[in-house]
Amino acid sequence: MTETAQIIQFADAARTKRRPVANHTPSVAKHEEGVSETAKNGKLRENRKELWRMAEAARRYWRMRITFHDVLSQAQRMEIPEGHYHPIANSDDRMPMVRRWREALVRQVLTPAPDANSVKWKQAVLDSGDLENAEVKTERVERAIADDIAFLEAHPTRRSIAASRQSSKPDQEQ
Repeated sequence: MTETAQIIQFADAARTKRRPVANHTPSVAKHEEGVSETAKNGKLRENRKELWRMAEAARRYWRMRITFHDVLSQAQRMEIPEGHYHPIANSDDRMPMVRRWREALVRQVLTPAPDANSVKWKQAVLDSGDLENAEVKTERVERAIADDIAFLEAHPTRRSIAASRQSSKPDQEQ
């Protein structure tokens, strides 16, 4: 009994084209440059995100530096071997780190928020009391948050279904 195998060349197979949908209009309004409003808004938010991430990295660095300093101090006080791998933690070094963390925290809170979660984070920081000893007035932070909310509302990255349907309808005389 002999068997034969047939080799199928997928690369040579004809690709099927999608049929155009009748009366299809894009659901996102396009400008004369061919870029949608939501795409432009997304780009604006991306620009904000880069600045936000830099401010966040600085804040997190100083917070972790303080935490490490505290853990190292404890390890050295307890005289465990891990404490010997680092220079002696000087208690006078802690407050300058706390000042730098507070400065970084204020910088991030005043950095324009790229999205709603960042605004929520700012509100949580304001409510937590972490800014009480920082050199920033509550009113300034509240104004920054209000500015963020206004920006995000004015530059949505998604459109509601109703707004998409409305923009896809041809202009009707009323």
